[in-house]
Amino acid sequence: MTIGTPGNESWQYLPGHPRDRVHLGAKPGEYGPKKLYDPTIPATNHFQDWQKANSNFTADLSRSKMDLFLKSPRDFWLKYHEGYKEQIDSPKWTINDRIGSLSEAHFDEIRANGNTTTSPLLVGTIFQAAKPFIHPSNPDFIEIFCGRRANSWSHVRTLGVLYQRPSDPHAMLNVYGEPDDILEMKDEEGNPVLVIVDFKAGSKHPPNLEYEKWFTDKYHVGYRLQLEFYAWLLEQIIARDNLPHKVHPIGANIHLNVGRSQDTLFPSAGALGELTFDHTLIPVELDWSWVQPSLDLAIECILDTTPPPVQQLPMRQTRWPDKIHDNWAFAERYEWLMKNHPGSWP
Repeated sequence: MTIGTPGNESWQYLPGHPRDRVHLGAKPGEYGPKKLYDPTIPATNHFQDWQKANSNFTADLSRSKMDLFLKSPRDFWLKYHEGYKEQIDSPKWTINDRIGSLSEAHFDEIRANGNTTTSPLLVGTIFQAAKPFIHPSNPDFIEIFCGRRANSWSHVRTLGVLYQRPSDPHAMLNVYGEPDDILEMKDEEGNPVLVIVDFKAGSKHPPNLEYEKWFTDKYHVGYRLQLEFYAWLLEQIIARDNLPHKVHPIGANIHLNVGRSQDTLFPSAGALGELTFDHTLIPVELDWSWVQPSLDLAIECILDTTPPPVQQLPMRQTRWPDKIHDNWAFAERYEWLMKNHPGSWP
C-alpha cells in the first residue's frame, strides 16, 4: 500500500490552514536541525538531554508527528529530510494548560493516597469504578509516560516502542506519546483493563454542547485519532512489560468548561471572584487498527527519495482565484521561494 492509495487517505482529515505550515521564527538556513533522518542508524529510546549538542532524536515519531503524517505526507517527509517546521510561532493557551495540569494533579493525588477515594470526574459514568493506574513494577511509569516531568518528551521517549517492519534491517522509528492519564478497572467479564484519558479545556456557552459530535465530524476527528494512537502505544507497552491488562476499547475524554456556569465573575466592585468549571465525560469508542499500517506507510514515506506530491483540499476540484488558503497558490509560493530565496524555506 503506497501513499495516497485507498486505505491510507481514509485516515487523513482536512489539512490545516497553510499559515500553520510556516515557521515565522526561523532564520534563513536554520529551518533544519543539524542532524536529519538517517535510515542506516537504528532508532533508540534511551534518555537524551534535548539541550545537549550531541542529542539525536531524528528517528523519533511522536503522536504529533503521526498527526502531521495523516494531515500531509509531504509536510511529514520535509520534516525528516529537511528539518521542516510546520508550526507557526504562537503563545500557548496557558489557561488550558494549567487546567489540564490541575486535572492531572487531581488523579495523581488519588494515586498517591493509595486509590482510597473516587474521582468526582468519574462519578455517574461508565468509569465510576475506575482508579488511577499504578504500574506494578515501575513506580515512575505515570510520571514518565504521562509527561509529568520537566522537558517531558525527553523522558517519555524512553518508554517509546522501537518499531521495525519485517523487511527493515533494524528499528526505524521510536514511537512514543504522552496521554494525559491512565485509569484501571475491570471489564464486564472481570478482566483488568486500562483506559486512556484525555483532558480538554474550553469556555463554551451554552455549556451543554453535543460533545459526542466532536468525535464523528471531520473537523474534530483528530480528538479520536489521538486517543487511538495512545491506545495502540499502550497495547505495545502492556505486551513488553508483561502486564495482565488489555486496553479498554472505550476511551475517556473529560471536557472542562470554564466559567460558563457563573452569573458573574466579579460579585462586587473591586472584589475578585472565583473561576469555576463544569465537567463532562465523553466515552469515545476506539479502533486503533489503523495505527500499525499507518506506521508502515510513514516509514515508506520517509524512505522515499522525493517528497510526496502536494495534496489538494478534498472539496477543491478546480482552480479558484488565488487565496491564501488555496493549496495551488501555496504550492507555487513554495516553488518560488525555493528558486529565488534558497535558505528562506525548507
